[in-house]
Amino acid sequence: MPISCALHRAGVTPNMVTSAGLLMSVIGGLLAASGQLYAGIAVFTLGAIMDAVDGSLARVSGECTEFGRYYDSVCDRLSELSFVAGAIIGGAPVMALVVIAGSCLLLTTRIFNHRRGLNSNAACFGRPERLALLIAGLLAPAPYDLALFTIAGLLCLISSGQALASGLRSSRDQNESTGPVLR
Repeated sequence: MPISCALHRAGVTPNMVTSAGLLMSVIGGLLAASGQLYAGIAVFTLGAIMDAVDGSLARVSGECTEFGRYYDSVCDRLSELSFVAGAIIGGAPVMALVVIAGSCLLLTTRIFNHRRGLNSNAACFGRPERLALLIAGLLAPAPYDLALFTIAGLLCLISSGQALASGLRSSRDQNESTGPVLR
């Protein structure tokens, strides 16, 4: 919160922080692509930390918007994709893309629920957990790397299914409580 308050006083907006986090992730991906995986992970992690600040800054500044929420989510996916693509170019297993696919599935579920007026809150397997498994997989030797990527992808799939079921269940419960519509 102190960081968010200081940024707010300096006139920094949440979307500026989100954009800076994306830029850091792209730089991390470029470092990883050039064979500097550890430096890339460090810079990518700084970008991910900025992701924690943008939401806090939005709450402190009173700038929580639907656009900002989805801009943040899309930038998160682009950040992950740019870093993983760089890591793959730099020699990481292509299987790391499973984590990105799972991450995109979670975003799709959130958008689907939101468009139907259902609960679109983040799933229980969030970005910090995904990134921890992604980075652990990038640092682990074979076959552990593939196992970690697979676990992350499966957890994304399970979490997405749970979020979809929860949203549909709340919609059904709401329809049952309001009763049939008379015309």
